Amino acid sequence: MNRIALAVFLIASPLIAQADQIGDGRASLDRKDPQAALTLLEKAVAESPRSAEAHYLLGVAYGRLAEKASIFRQPALARHTRDEFERAVRLDPNHLEARFALVQYYTVAPAFLGGSRQKALQQTEQIRERDASAGNQALAFVTSRSR
Repeated sequence: MNRIALAVFLIASPLIAQADQIGDGRASLDRKDPQAALTLLEKAVAESPRSAEAHYLLGVAYGRLAEKASIFRQPALARHTRDEFERAVRLDPNHLEARFALVQYYTVAPAFLGGSRQKALQQTEQIRERDASAGNQALAFVTSRSR
């Protein structure tokens, strides 16, 4: 029995640690400390590169840093934001928060940073296929910014 318990512990420990980093990263974002979140979430992504949630939250952290960054750092941070949201959606096509974040990014970002009304509308349609109400909210966001 002790060997079984040890094996379960050894298998579960990295998953628990990764979940803790994601939770701590989310808490750092809630505390408005995106730099701490970035550090935690980069570790979570390194340990579990297939975690859509870790990539999504890492994108949020990059985005929050971009909001406060100098004009010289903003483009790189914005690209990291977009890339992380796109990774999250590739890993989990049903991750609606990541899809909605892409809608917002594509709608607001200038074209030279990957902004595109067409891409935003494509994400809106993907959201609508999964959740009609959320898709309508995404469409409302796009149309309210297109005036």
